[in-house]
Amino acid sequence: MKFLALLGFILSMTVSAQTIDLKIPTEIYHNNEEPFVTHEGPGAYDNALAMNVLYAPVKNLRPQIEALIGKKLDFFKAWNADGEAHVTVVSPLEFYNALKVKLSMKEINAIAEKYDIQDSRLSLLGLGSAKSWVEGRLEESFFLIVDSAGLRNIRQQIWYEFTRRGGDRSAFDPTWFFPHITIGYTKRDLYEADGVLKNLKHSSDARFKLIIR
Repeated sequence: MKFLALLGFILSMTVSAQTIDLKIPTEIYHNNEEPFVTHEGPGAYDNALAMNVLYAPVKNLRPQIEALIGKKLDFFKAWNADGEAHVTVVSPLEFYNALKVKLSMKEINAIAEKYDIQDSRLSLLGLGSAKSWVEGRLEESFFLIVDSAGLRNIRQQIWYEFTRRGGDRSAFDPTWFFPHITIGYTKRDLYEADGVLKNLKHSSDARFKLIIR
């Protein structure tokens, strides 16, 4: 039954000729005046590097998606109870499992600031979605698929410093990077551990067409 449900979802996205226009303003590109927000702490999931993104354009997509799917979407509140938007550049697991043996989070943040993380130009590629089984139910997550040469360079610079200090060259892969901005989800966000890769090849959602203006 799980396989049939997933197959039906894939086929519906493939054969559907109808698309829903989702409007998003060009302000989504203007993040250089947003503050760089650091994320540090003692827990395994407390440390991450992220580019802060203007929240309103992302938030305004949520009701548009909810109207189509007929469900309310929850959103990430750990960094701000009212919600926020970001592109994760170094995930908590990448820091905890690899980078922390040679780099502190403060040092990673310093690299990000040196290379002007908030000035990084985003390319908005499309809207993505993914489905996975969570606690016996098929749940869904929605996100903007983006790319950024600046953010990729920051990951590369972190890798250079990590390996310069003797870090295992294969422990952190700067090119294994799927930049995105989470919009919302039905139960919780979905990750690579759920079998989800957030890029155009694996997650582009043909039900939606982004109108940027």
